[in-house]
Amino acid sequence: MVGIDTAIIIIYDIAMKITDISSSLKQARLRRGLSLSQLARRAGTSAPTISRYENGWDRFELYTLQKLATALGYSLRIKLMPVNETSAPGNTTELCQQLKRLFWDRALKSSDLSEYAGWVVKRVLEYGSLDDIKALSNAMGRDRFLEEVSSLRFDSKRTRVFWQHMLEKEGVKCTPKFFQKAVPNSWQN
Repeated sequence: MVGIDTAIIIIYDIAMKITDISSSLKQARLRRGLSLSQLARRAGTSAPTISRYENGWDRFELYTLQKLATALGYSLRIKLMPVNETSAPGNTTELCQQLKRLFWDRALKSSDLSEYAGWVVKRVLEYGSLDDIKALSNAMGRDRFLEEVSSLRFDSKRTRVFWQHMLEKEGVKCTPKFFQKAVPNSWQN
């Protein structure tokens, strides 16, 4: 392949996993025949930092990634992509297979994603992993997913507060709160 040693392209978007970046760095270092400490000296960082980056560390610093790429003789390119363009509806059969462990009371079917979207979203948000949430969001589409989340009433206060904050950051209004101030005074009238 022409140019594989002259440029490293890291595209970090919703679809790229941290392991892809980590393995790219490790492969580049091994191709150059460098040890961790040799690369650390070249990049002006520490061997433990490089080890973390190569083993799935998820707090990459752009400055450090740039130093590592330069020390390896590569260039670093990062491309930001809008979420709406990358989150096309996914394969619902694969999604149901991934999420089936969360639906112990009833087998999850592809049709449930449209017919009982609120139930599916609530179950995934309360019991699923971050990967489950991302997969569901991608399959439903970001806007529909956020709309469903905003209409839910969560059993767990912790989950409810977390998603209220997330929705606020997304600029989505949550379900209206109960009239808490009016209730205590109403019995006195």
